[in-house]
Amino acid sequence: MTVGSVNSVQSFTGKYQLNANQQMSNLDECLKRDALIGFWSTQAKDGGSVADGLQEFYKSERYKNNPNVKLDITLELPDNRDAEFEQSMKSIGQKFNKVV
Repeated sequence: MTVGSVNSVQSFTGKYQLNANQQMSNLDECLKRDALIGFWSTQAKDGGSVADGLQEFYKSERYKNNPNVKLDITLELPDNRDAEFEQSMKSIGQKFNKVV
C-alpha cells in the first residue's frame, strides 16, 4: 500500500498563455470564457495579479477604444489541474499555449 503525504507542497507546473479577450462567436461564449478565466485565475499561482490585471484591462481606455484588443495572460496552474483546464478551454473554443 502506498500512502501520500497530506502536507505535500503543491507543484505549479502547468503554465499556459492565452488571449483573455479572444474574440468569441457570441455574447454567451464571451461570458463563458470570462467566467472560466476568472475561475482558473483563482486556481493559478499568481491568480491575484492576473485577476487585478483583467479588471484594470476592462476599465482601461485601451479596451474602451477597441473592445477586440488582445490581452495576453499567463496562468500557472497546479500540475493536477492541467487536464481540467485544457478540457474547459477547448469546450468553449478558447485558444491557449502550454509553455514548457
